[in-house]
Amino acid sequence: MNEVGVGFWESWVLWRDIVAVAIIAAGLCSFVGVFIVLRRVVFVSAALSQMSGVGVAMAFFLCSVMQVDPHQAPLWLHPLWYATAFAALGAALFSLNLGHRRLASETVVGLGYLVAAGSVILILNSPRVTQEAHEVNDLLYGNAVVATPEQLRIIAVAAVAVAVVHLLFGKPLRFTVFDAEMARTLGLRTRGWSLLLFLTFAVAISVSTRAIGALPVFAFMVIPPAVGLLLADRMWSVFAVSIGVGVVSAFLGYWASFRWSLPTGASMVVTSAIFLIPGLVRLRIKGLG
Repeated sequence: MNEVGVGFWESWVLWRDIVAVAIIAAGLCSFVGVFIVLRRVVFVSAALSQMSGVGVAMAFFLCSVMQVDPHQAPLWLHPLWYATAFAALGAALFSLNLGHRRLASETVVGLGYLVAAGSVILILNSPRVTQEAHEVNDLLYGNAVVATPEQLRIIAVAAVAVAVVHLLFGKPLRFTVFDAEMARTLGLRTRGWSLLLFLTFAVAISVSTRAIGALPVFAFMVIPPAVGLLLADRMWSVFAVSIGVGVVSAFLGYWASFRWSLPTGASMVVTSAIFLIPGLVRLRIKGLG
């Protein structure tokens, strides 16, 4: 157990980067998570995380095949690009409306998750990657304990990029999510807008998972948006509450982890879940009224 007054605030130099990374990742995931929850595709985040993991493992495998030091690999072999590319391919697949075919959308997401998870295991068990398995595992799932300045720059750039896309094209993106049939009636190319929306999911998930881990990313994409939908009545306030809950949960979760020597990612998840209580109370009160 750490003394808060002595340990936490006095050691801010050690945790400032990871807390900044966690806060940005939480805010980013909580924002795009509103679309994921409203679209009712919450397991897309888990599937895209696994698919981006295939890209990371593949980058290390190619470095081994080409006898290139993965720590000094050229830009075209950087794991981040492969992670984003594989996640983008998954996003393109999941954005398709497959409900009218033999396979439901949920089935396609499940297949994507299973194939990606199996592929990661096979690649990591290759003799060519065994020596780097521990480092690959950190890149795949993050640790939410330490962060490099490079990770902070990457997550900041990704957050700005996603924000710019939604600022420029927010109206058609929201319209596509809320009422796709009406959007098509009005002449909007819903397939293209849906693809763009899912690509923002891919960027947010692939970058955030590398930074803070798969479990916190999945949680931030589901729990804060759920809290926002329970507590807020207007759409702008849903986004505001969701982002606020995500940011506060990331900081308090890290603090709790430091204070009581708990797993950092799990602390963030449980902290965010606590915010569901006032939402459920409000729902209960409205139901009684």
